[in-house]
Amino acid sequence: MPTLPVGSSPVQSANVTQAQSPAAASTPTPAAAPRSQAPADSVQVSSQPAPQGTRPADGLKAFSELTSKQQALLGEGGEVRYDALTSKERLAFQVLTTRMDQLGLDTSGLKLKQQPEGIQQDRLMFEPGPGLDRLKGQVKAGIDSGVFKSDKPQEKHHPGMTDFGARQWNTRESMQIGMGKQGAFVDVDRFGAKTDLVGLFGHIGEVLTPGKTDLAAVAKRLHIDVASRLPEAK
Repeated sequence: MPTLPVGSSPVQSANVTQAQSPAAASTPTPAAAPRSQAPADSVQVSSQPAPQGTRPADGLKAFSELTSKQQALLGEGGEVRYDALTSKERLAFQVLTTRMDQLGLDTSGLKLKQQPEGIQQDRLMFEPGPGLDRLKGQVKAGIDSGVFKSDKPQEKHHPGMTDFGARQWNTRESMQIGMGKQGAFVDVDRFGAKTDLVGLFGHIGEVLTPGKTDLAAVAKRLHIDVASRLPEAK
């Protein structure tokens, strides 16, 4: 028997011989599957479509620029309803719903009354229903935390919506909420009627001044952006 090289064994030798046989050499080696290598700094593209259309003539946000909650609150056919509103009504809708969201009041489940009652130039009006119970619970939580103060609205100004109420405990730009058998309302007064003397006398002057609350001034003071970012129509 021939002498094996140092460090070799019969098994190793047999393996080497098999690997070098013509049959083994003719078997093609499978190509490795290509790997997809995304760059480490690849940008994640949002699945949300960009707002489409052109800027409304009044410069306020178009329906496509509203949040999903705002669009849902307008209900079925919401875009048609929104486009049919006056500029002051669209402004009120944007300012009041944004302020509700800022104060932790979720509009999910609420249903606006039909026009012209539901969206007015200084308030929102909601239908009675289960959504009001949820809203009431959120307002009560706000009272517990000191954001709101329990305050029932006056029946002569808000008929059927005075069983429960609260007012934001602010001297300026004070949100008021009331609800009862006829539903609920939400508005913002320029002055808080019961916070301090500035709020008290400011609110008296507001009540005595003809006209409705200027929500454009409210939006400016609260830094609520209502301007459309869509391109101007050509």
